[in-house]
Amino acid sequence: MSDKKQIEVTIKPFDRTLVKNTSFRCGQPDLDEWLRRYAGQQERSHNTRTFLAVPAESSQIVGYYATTGYRLEPDEASVSLGVARHAYPVPAVLLARLAVDLDWAGCGIGKQLLIHALDGIAEANRKVGFEVLVVDAIDDAAVTFYARFGFTRFESHPRKLFLPMKNLLATLAASASV
Repeated sequence: MSDKKQIEVTIKPFDRTLVKNTSFRCGQPDLDEWLRRYAGQQERSHNTRTFLAVPAESSQIVGYYATTGYRLEPDEASVSLGVARHAYPVPAVLLARLAVDLDWAGCGIGKQLLIHALDGIAEANRKVGFEVLVVDAIDDAAVTFYARFGFTRFESHPRKLFLPMKNLLATLAASASV
């Protein structure tokens, strides 16, 4: 895609047929391979939930994200979240992967995927309690991307970021007004 205009995508739950036929390539071999080789296994074992971004009237995957349950150990949480009063692990969700195909980078797909993930995580939080969303950014550009949405770096891990649920809800409210 050469003009890099913003496009709207449909974000669908994992679909084995779409993944089997994908030519998805984000520039990070680990993320490409995970989608092709492991996403289906993780779905079937209920370890992750993967969502695929597909342009209108297409079956081409242009982006994806995956989430899973997570917990922060008390020492890690106390330093970065100010929850030293907790003597137990902090329940969390991990945004395990988020990637956009190189040919579609700069078209707003990453933001759409993240907002979709935040919406789903907010909905899950209404039914299952957890305190924070965590993400492991693959590189410094990803750190910058997440920081624009209110994520904060862990002091001890510069590419690991977090977003408390109250901030996640505020981020969603702000994105709805834009």
